[in-house]
Amino acid sequence: MREHRAAKIRKQRLLLLALGLVLLFGLMVFTLTQCRGCGTDDNNDYSANNNVNASLNNDTNNGEAGTASEPPQGKPFVFCGDDDPEHAELLSDEDALSYLALVNRCFRISSTFSPPDLSDVQVKSQRVQEGNYHRLRETAARAAEQLFQAATDEGLTLIARSGYRSYDLQTFFHTNVIDELGVEEGRRVSAVPGHSEHQLGLALDVSSPEINGNLIEAFSQTAEGRWLSQNAHRFGFIIRYPQNREADTGFIYEPWHIRYVGVDAATEMFISGQILEEFLWNQSTTAE
Repeated sequence: MREHRAAKIRKQRLLLLALGLVLLFGLMVFTLTQCRGCGTDDNNDYSANNNVNASLNNDTNNGEAGTASEPPQGKPFVFCGDDDPEHAELLSDEDALSYLALVNRCFRISSTFSPPDLSDVQVKSQRVQEGNYHRLRETAARAAEQLFQAATDEGLTLIARSGYRSYDLQTFFHTNVIDELGVEEGRRVSAVPGHSEHQLGLALDVSSPEINGNLIEAFSQTAEGRWLSQNAHRFGFIIRYPQNREADTGFIYEPWHIRYVGVDAATEMFISGQILEEFLWNQSTTAE
């Protein structure tokens, strides 16, 4: 009788042990199923050449900072001031119409791209190639006129020197610069065709009578140049190629080159001291 009872107890213990093992195995399977893909980076495949324009050019028509649809989480942004523009990624014409479109040594636009809404900037101008005024896209043109009027109201005189340029016109200018300075030096002061913000219809070169309308660094020391650097953002423009950023932008300091991005974006960049590349990258990585 005693042996029968001991056998029964052993059998119960074995059953309990077996049940415990089954439950443990089931828990392990459940855990592995729920954590499938943990520790991998399959959804974070971003690079410096495919993130910024792709994530932020949803802001095609409103001229403001915009938001990215999904925040990239992969590699940190790498400036491409030293990159070979011949290997740049081609933007679609749709992306090129964004007020935040990025063209530099990493990104280019097609030779046939031309904004459909170009408009005369009716301000004091020099060296106009066609017609009486330089042209920008409609919104940028009106903003530029307001900027010039604000300067006039403060007793200053700004001169528009260059606005929209076609691919062919940029080719003409760039070729002349390369012939004079050589490729390496020439690319520091003149964009390779397809890489110019002037072709976007969003860039305007500005000067002052004090320096005879020339596009030189001394513009930054004129009353007009100082005023422009502190007020351009109020009208949606940034100093696109600031001082001490050539390694990042690929261009020398150009205090005369203003780029339209919209008031919100321009103001944020003015306050933070960011260049366009940094602003776009930070926007794309922090958007929710």
